[in-house]
Amino acid sequence: MLEQVIKTIKRHDLIDRGDKIVVAVSGGPDSVCLLHILHSLKEDFQLQLYAAHLNHNFRGIEAQMDAQYVSKLCEELNILSFIKSMDVPKYSKEKGLSPEEAGRILRYEFFQEVVEKVDASKIAVAHNQNDQAETVLMRLLRGTGIQGLTAIHHGRGKIIRPLLDISRREIEDYCLFHRLSPRIDETNLEPIYHRNKIRLELIPYIQQEYNPNIIESLARTAEILKKDNDFIEETVRKAYNAMKILGGEGCLELPIEGINKLHPALQSRIFRLAAEDLVGKKEALEYKHIQNIVELLHKNETGKKILLPKGIIVKISYNKMIFSTEDKEEVINFYYELREDDSIKLNEVQGEIVTKVLMKEEGVTISRDKYVKYFDYDKVQGTLNVRNRREGDRFWPLGLTGSKKLKDFFIDYKIDRSKRQEIPLICDGNEIMWIVGYRISEKYKVTNDTNKILAIEYKSLSKKE
Repeated sequence: MLEQVIKTIKRHDLIDRGDKIVVAVSGGPDSVCLLHILHSLKEDFQLQLYAAHLNHNFRGIEAQMDAQYVSKLCEELNILSFIKSMDVPKYSKEKGLSPEEAGRILRYEFFQEVVEKVDASKIAVAHNQNDQAETVLMRLLRGTGIQGLTAIHHGRGKIIRPLLDISRREIEDYCLFHRLSPRIDETNLEPIYHRNKIRLELIPYIQQEYNPNIIESLARTAEILKKDNDFIEETVRKAYNAMKILGGEGCLELPIEGINKLHPALQSRIFRLAAEDLVGKKEALEYKHIQNIVELLHKNETGKKILLPKGIIVKISYNKMIFSTEDKEEVINFYYELREDDSIKLNEVQGEIVTKVLMKEEGVTISRDKYVKYFDYDKVQGTLNVRNRREGDRFWPLGLTGSKKLKDFFIDYKIDRSKRQEIPLICDGNEIMWIVGYRISEKYKVTNDTNKILAIEYKSLSKKE
């Protein structure tokens, strides 16, 4: 068994020489076996071991005796132990959590406290092959995908599970051989929780009626699926990183054309990665939420949005799908008067406007740069200014026979609603001469009769940064 654990450690790169490891020790067979085995490997791997035990206060005097047992065992092994008591039943009630979930949350918070106190690099927990099989069955009964069926992983972050390839029977035999006398939690022998029912009723039934090696089979299935899942995840991550566009804090965009080119299996994972990026939590979305996003994608109606857990908002804006955690459009208003041969910074949009007046005889070459435009200066009658849009704005685009609403122009050019307020407008009084970056007005175009030319350039200051 010791050789098998060493093989698992090496195959999954769980432990490095010189690691400081906090071992989660409940006092039961699994965790006691784990602590004893790691103690046996202490010299080979040059390990520094610490034990962490949390009294959940579910079992009264029995729980106190568990803590005493762990303390005594650690003294015998010369391992420093950290023992803490917390009112998990109270926490469970206050937070509206199941006792199991409440215990798990407080347990890992405590383990992290110990990690920081001793500056440890790993947390070792005692999940075994039976736990793996039970988890696969639980998730299969509840309904899940490939990722869910990979169940418990050998290592993730600081968490390592050296006993994951070892069966519960092997663990019990190990404890018996080494006379460790671990504590037995009687509630684990009662079919009162969902996992207990699977362990005590469903698995024995399958072993007897269908497959005596069901535990090994389920654990092997999880391992096979994990390899497949790792490959898919790597492929998805590359596709996601190639297409995502960061839209500022709490916002990112995905091109609808790019998403539509992907297989549906990859699309759903792309959406999960986007949610994870926003809220920093894996599996932030359930299957039904992913389906809601898929429906939104298929409808592809600009302006449509859905609200998801963790404050995530997904909306369609022309050719983009926008994921955000805020649904507020910041109102930006600016107005600056422009003078001849001058420059002025637009702090609201991190831009700069540069003006210059030229005579036609100077031989002006019309620029093809969309941020450099020329106008008939003699036609400017009012105050030359730069501002952003206002209600009721109209514009006569170059080449058309008449004016149209600025709102309709933005829609025609598929300009995101959230971006419209940031687009500078060069104006003659209230008359729009140029929608910066897009079209100039027919009324101010340079003709053969033009004498004085107004050259205007827009520079983005954010690009320089």
